[in-house]
Amino acid sequence: MNFMSRRSIRKYKDIPVEKEKLDELLKVAIVAPTGHNARACEFIVFNNEKDVKKLIGIKKAGAGFLETAQAGIAVVCDTTKAGTWIEDSSIAGYTIQLKAHEMGLGSCWLQLRDRFSPNNEPSDELFSKIVGLPENYRVLCFIALGYADEEKPSYTEKDIDLSKVHYGKF
Repeated sequence: MNFMSRRSIRKYKDIPVEKEKLDELLKVAIVAPTGHNARACEFIVFNNEKDVKKLIGIKKAGAGFLETAQAGIAVVCDTTKAGTWIEDSSIAGYTIQLKAHEMGLGSCWLQLRDRFSPNNEPSDELFSKIVGLPENYRVLCFIALGYADEEKPSYTEKDIDLSKVHYGKF
Protein backbone atom coordinates (compact mmCIF):
# COMPACT_ATOMS: atom_id res chain seq x y z
CA MET A 1 0.00 0.00 0.00
CA ASN A 2 1.17 3.52 -0.74
CA PHE A 3 0.85 5.22 2.65
CA MET A 4 1.73 8.60 1.13
CA SER A 5 -1.48 8.58 -0.92
CA ARG A 6 -3.86 8.07 2.02
CA ARG A 7 -5.72 11.33 2.67
CA SER A 8 -8.81 12.27 4.64
CA ILE A 9 -11.78 12.33 2.30
CA ARG A 10 -14.69 14.60 3.16
CA LYS A 11 -16.86 14.30 0.07
CA TYR A 12 -18.34 11.00 -1.09
CA LYS A 13 -20.17 9.72 -4.15
CA ASP A 14 -23.75 8.53 -3.79
CA ILE A 15 -22.68 4.88 -4.03
CA PRO A 16 -23.38 2.52 -1.12
CA VAL A 17 -20.44 0.76 0.53
CA GLU A 18 -20.78 -2.98 0.01
CA LYS A 19 -21.34 -5.20 3.05
CA GLU A 20 -18.35 -7.32 2.01
CA LYS A 21 -16.09 -4.27 2.25
CA LEU A 22 -17.49 -3.31 5.64
CA ASP A 23 -16.89 -6.88 6.82
CA GLU A 24 -13.25 -6.69 5.71
CA LEU A 25 -12.79 -3.41 7.58
CA LEU A 26 -14.24 -4.96 10.72
CA LYS A 27 -11.96 -7.99 10.50
CA VAL A 28 -8.81 -5.86 10.52
CA ALA A 29 -10.17 -3.64 13.29
CA ILE A 30 -10.96 -6.63 15.50
CA VAL A 31 -7.39 -7.94 15.26
CA ALA A 32 -5.72 -4.53 15.62
CA PRO A 33 -3.12 -4.42 18.41
CA THR A 34 -4.35 -3.68 21.93
CA GLY A 35 -2.64 -3.15 25.27
CA HIS A 36 -2.21 -6.43 27.15
CA ASN A 37 -4.17 -8.07 24.31
CA ALA A 38 -7.34 -6.87 26.09
CA ARG A 39 -9.42 -6.82 22.88
CA ALA A 40 -11.92 -4.50 24.57
CA CYS A 41 -12.82 -2.54 21.41
CA GLU A 42 -16.16 -3.10 19.73
CA PHE A 43 -17.62 -1.52 16.63
CA ILE A 44 -20.95 -0.01 15.70
CA VAL A 45 -21.58 -0.13 11.96
CA PHE A 46 -23.65 2.48 10.19
CA ASN A 47 -24.16 0.71 6.88
CA ASN A 48 -26.14 3.32 4.99
CA GLU A 49 -26.31 7.05 4.40
CA LYS A 50 -29.56 7.42 6.39
CA ASP A 51 -27.97 6.00 9.56
CA VAL A 52 -24.86 8.16 9.17
CA LYS A 53 -27.02 11.28 8.89
CA LYS A 54 -28.33 10.61 12.42
CA LEU A 55 -24.96 11.88 13.61
CA ILE A 56 -25.16 15.25 11.84
CA GLY A 57 -25.10 17.88 14.56
CA ILE A 58 -23.17 15.72 17.01
CA LYS A 59 -20.33 18.29 16.94
CA LYS A 60 -20.18 22.08 16.78
CA ALA A 61 -17.87 21.95 13.78
CA GLY A 62 -15.94 19.52 11.65
CA ALA A 63 -18.69 17.01 10.90
CA GLY A 64 -20.06 18.41 7.64
CA PHE A 65 -18.66 15.49 5.66
CA LEU A 66 -21.32 13.26 7.24
CA GLU A 67 -23.76 14.80 4.75
CA THR A 68 -22.36 12.62 1.95
CA ALA A 69 -20.78 9.70 3.82
CA GLN A 70 -22.37 6.41 2.78
CA ALA A 71 -21.34 4.36 5.81
CA GLY A 72 -19.23 4.52 8.91
CA ILE A 73 -17.86 2.62 11.86
CA ALA A 74 -17.82 3.90 15.43
CA VAL A 75 -15.01 2.61 17.62
CA VAL A 76 -16.19 1.97 21.17
CA CYS A 77 -14.43 0.32 24.06
CA ASP A 78 -15.30 -1.33 27.36
CA THR A 79 -13.30 0.86 29.73
CA THR A 80 -13.51 -1.74 32.51
CA LYS A 81 -11.48 -4.15 30.37
CA ALA A 82 -8.77 -1.81 29.09
CA GLY A 83 -6.78 0.90 30.80
CA THR A 84 -5.47 1.73 27.34
CA TRP A 85 -8.90 2.17 25.77
CA ILE A 86 -8.01 5.48 24.07
CA GLU A 87 -4.85 4.06 22.54
CA ASP A 88 -6.53 0.79 21.57
CA SER A 89 -9.46 2.62 19.97
CA SER A 90 -7.07 4.93 18.12
CA ILE A 91 -5.17 2.00 16.65
CA ALA A 92 -8.42 0.29 15.59
CA GLY A 93 -9.74 3.49 14.01
CA TYR A 94 -6.61 4.11 11.99
CA THR A 95 -6.44 0.46 10.99
CA ILE A 96 -9.94 0.88 9.52
CA GLN A 97 -8.75 3.94 7.61
CA LEU A 98 -5.68 2.20 6.21
CA LYS A 99 -7.68 -0.83 5.07
CA ALA A 100 -10.36 1.41 3.57
CA HIS A 101 -7.68 3.18 1.52
CA GLU A 102 -6.24 -0.13 0.39
CA MET A 103 -9.72 -1.20 -0.79
CA GLY A 104 -10.37 2.00 -2.74
CA LEU A 105 -12.62 3.67 -0.16
CA GLY A 106 -12.25 7.15 1.23
CA SER A 107 -12.47 7.77 4.97
CA CYS A 108 -12.38 10.54 7.51
CA TRP A 109 -11.96 10.41 11.30
CA LEU A 110 -14.65 12.15 13.34
CA GLN A 111 -13.36 12.74 16.87
CA LEU A 112 -16.11 12.38 19.50
CA ARG A 113 -14.22 12.17 22.80
CA ASP A 114 -13.64 15.61 24.32
CA ARG A 115 -15.79 17.33 21.69
CA PHE A 116 -19.14 19.11 22.06
CA SER A 117 -22.41 19.46 20.18
CA PRO A 118 -23.85 22.87 19.21
CA ASN A 119 -25.83 22.67 22.50
CA ASN A 120 -22.58 22.13 24.46
CA GLU A 121 -23.51 18.52 25.24
CA PRO A 122 -20.44 16.26 25.13
CA SER A 123 -20.40 14.60 21.71
CA ASP A 124 -19.50 11.20 23.15
CA GLU A 125 -22.45 11.34 25.57
CA LEU A 126 -24.80 12.36 22.75
CA PHE A 127 -23.50 9.47 20.65
CA SER A 128 -24.03 7.09 23.57
CA LYS A 129 -27.68 8.15 23.79
CA ILE A 130 -28.22 7.77 20.04
CA VAL A 131 -26.91 4.19 19.95
CA GLY A 132 -27.77 3.03 23.48
CA LEU A 133 -24.17 2.48 24.57
CA PRO A 134 -23.82 0.75 27.97
CA GLU A 135 -22.37 2.88 30.80
CA ASN A 136 -19.01 1.09 30.90
CA TYR A 137 -18.38 1.79 27.19
CA ARG A 138 -16.91 4.94 25.68
CA VAL A 139 -16.71 6.05 22.08
CA LEU A 140 -13.53 7.61 20.74
CA CYS A 141 -14.30 8.21 17.09
CA PHE A 142 -16.48 7.55 14.09
CA ILE A 143 -14.79 6.66 10.81
CA ALA A 144 -16.88 7.96 7.90
CA LEU A 145 -16.64 5.87 4.74
CA GLY A 146 -17.55 6.04 1.09
CA TYR A 147 -16.24 6.26 -2.45
CA ALA A 148 -14.28 9.49 -2.80
CA ASP A 149 -15.90 12.32 -4.70
CA GLU A 150 -12.78 14.46 -4.43
CA GLU A 151 -9.18 13.99 -5.42
CA LYS A 152 -6.28 14.94 -3.22
CA PRO A 153 -2.64 14.67 -4.19
CA SER A 154 -0.36 12.20 -2.47
CA TYR A 155 2.11 13.52 0.03
CA THR A 156 5.58 14.03 -1.38
CA GLU A 157 9.08 14.27 0.03
CA LYS A 158 8.62 18.04 0.42
CA ASP A 159 5.81 17.33 2.92
CA ILE A 160 8.17 15.43 5.20
CA ASP A 161 9.77 17.61 7.89
CA LEU A 162 12.68 15.56 9.18
CA SER A 163 13.43 18.22 11.81
CA LYS A 164 10.68 16.50 13.82
CA VAL A 165 12.86 13.39 14.15
CA HIS A 166 15.25 13.07 17.11
CA TYR A 167 17.69 10.26 17.86
CA GLY A 168 18.40 9.29 21.44
CA LYS A 169 17.44 12.67 22.90
CA PHE A 170 15.34 15.70 22.02
